Amino acid sequence: MNGDKKDNKLYDAVTSIMNESMADRAHAGHTTKQALRLFDLLSIMHKLGSRERLLLEVSSLLHDIGWSRTTRNGHHKHSRDMIREADLPDLTGKEKNICALIARYHNKAEPDASRHRGFAALKKPDRLTVSWCAAILRVSDGLDCNHNSSVHVAGCNIEKTRLTILLKAQHDCAREIRGAERKGGLLASMAMRELVFLKC
Repeated sequence: MNGDKKDNKLYDAVTSIMNESMADRAHAGHTTKQALRLFDLLSIMHKLGSRERLLLEVSSLLHDIGWSRTTRNGHHKHSRDMIREADLPDLTGKEKNICALIARYHNKAEPDASRHRGFAALKKPDRLTVSWCAAILRVSDGLDCNHNSSVHVAGCNIEKTRLTILLKAQHDCAREIRGAERKGGLLASMAMRELVFLKC
């Protein structure tokens, strides 16, 4: 967050929620850094702005807080509900709902207006924000599937039919690449390109 007074209040609230939920802060922080890096690298494609970037940041930091309410599957839905219930200063109700849905879609099902009423209720620009940000978060989360913060997004090559995400790691990151590939379908769909991960 960029450090102005409003963002400081929001960051303090997000930090407090993370502390209370006992979320894996190292994983959340690393995933957030990679998500924001991807957001910036793909800006020519998604054409979202600084406000949407902030919503992605909040969603990424809070995407796993739902584990504090469950030890089974479904933590992503608990994360959604907890974000909706949270006091997040300087976010509008609509923005908080967008954050909740981005976090909800970081795992399991992808956004689908025919099946998910909350997503269907959004206006088209907000659906695009949720879809792009969730797509980016899913890949970033997959790249840290080991929760060891060891794989970094180094760059992107955007070609006519292929989007290559370049990775930096000091070890064989085959498992992390598989994790990102498993969760990369939405990004491939939004980018309308084959998605490839390459260690550089």
